[in-house]
Amino acid sequence: MSLTIRQLTEIPFLRTRLHAGAGGADRVIAWAHSCELASPWEWLEKGDLLMTVGLGIPADVVGQVTYVESLAAVQVSGLVIGADMHAPPLSEEMLAAADRRALPILFTAFEVPFIQIGRTVAAASKGPEHLRLVKTVRIYDSVRAAAVRSSSPAELLCSLGDEIGCDLHVCTNDRAIGIFGGADPLRQDTREAFLAETAKRDAHMPGILRLGVGNRTALVVPVPTRRPASLIAEPRGSDVAPYAILQQVSTVAALEFERLIAAREELRRLGGETLAGLLDARISPHSAGALLRTHGLGDDPMVVLIAAPAGDRTVALHQVLGELGVPHMLLRRDEILYCLTPAQPQSVREVSDAITPAARIGVSDPFVDLSLLQGAVREARWALEVAGTESDRISRYGEQLGSGAPRSIAEARVIVDRVLGALITYDRERGTDLVESLAAFLRCNRSWQTAADELFIHKQTLVYRMRRVEEITGRKLSQTVAIAELWIAISALSLVD
Repeated sequence: MSLTIRQLTEIPFLRTRLHAGAGGADRVIAWAHSCELASPWEWLEKGDLLMTVGLGIPADVVGQVTYVESLAAVQVSGLVIGADMHAPPLSEEMLAAADRRALPILFTAFEVPFIQIGRTVAAASKGPEHLRLVKTVRIYDSVRAAAVRSSSPAELLCSLGDEIGCDLHVCTNDRAIGIFGGADPLRQDTREAFLAETAKRDAHMPGILRLGVGNRTALVVPVPTRRPASLIAEPRGSDVAPYAILQQVSTVAALEFERLIAAREELRRLGGETLAGLLDARISPHSAGALLRTHGLGDDPMVVLIAAPAGDRTVALHQVLGELGVPHMLLRRDEILYCLTPAQPQSVREVSDAITPAARIGVSDPFVDLSLLQGAVREARWALEVAGTESDRISRYGEQLGSGAPRSIAEARVIVDRVLGALITYDRERGTDLVESLAAFLRCNRSWQTAADELFIHKQTLVYRMRRVEEITGRKLSQTVAIAELWIAISALSLVD
């Protein structure tokens, strides 16, 4: 039989006396735990006996009342304080709160070590601990059975939930996205409460967090994985699964999550190799069809999305997109990120949102035939250049310049030939750099000195070159229409180079 608070005080060698909260003297002690944190209730569960030398007990009246109320809220069996140690004087208000909430406050003699109380409680709790051990064995037996049946992680999670009487969810801490596809989604009110707590805690989660959601209480236990995640358990009835059992489920979830992370990483590597092979023409569009379908691509219209600077978040981005269920292929080269993803607005939006806010993004026109991939990459690059000149960091091909933008590679060639053809021929025959000088001049918003510095030439040299541009193209740089035509042609040139 487990001990009660009253029985604990009747054991002579423990020298522990009841000081307040006598109404809870018949509370059963499930376990004894020593903790000096300022918020011990985040590490305890129903029936635990808190033992402290008093370091975490507040000195002020309001803090002491809150301390008692918080312990009572998680239904600990009582509070044991080491006498003549580090506890501040206990206020009358704190003792009154203990009496009101029937939370026993006890004092243990200075000479009695807390481990003695712990051993006594443990010896009396062998029966309940045996039942807990049986429950743990059954959890891992469910894992074994799931492996034999090749069950999905979502099915395993549902089976474990049936075993412990809880609806279980494993979610990322930053977005509260369900990690295992196919599992029941987290209720919206629970999700909002969870995100509010994780935002306040700056990634430092307690051993057990209780989420008050309406008239329900959900329990949150950290999942020990590389990507911060949590197990959220919503009891189906009045009985709450013990913390030790939830820790076992959390460990199982961590193993499944790590397997999923490894599988996704392998998929990212294969996707990057396939995309690189297509871009470098080492893989034919025909042979790449089956590879794309492995990534959920190829049957519907796609777009190429290019982001710069790419940073070093490619692996993390791949994991986030996997959690969101967005089909994709990623390739990072230098500071450029290439992404092949479905053309649906939601897919493009989710990819864009997952990329670091510092990156500029260019998006191509939709296409289906993989033979058009090279052209789509040029379109995305062109859009990326436009995004660099606009306040909006995301630009779709042809969107910023309206009807003036080329809608295809063939149309881009026509614009380049018509506007810049003579200038390109002049540069090729004479070894000059008039096209590049014009591009720098327009890129620098027609600032003579800025453009000259970029080109490492004298300002007067740039003036002379722009006069030659005017003569050869027949367009005056003082005219708005001419400037617009030249800028569109320079931008289109990047598509046909």
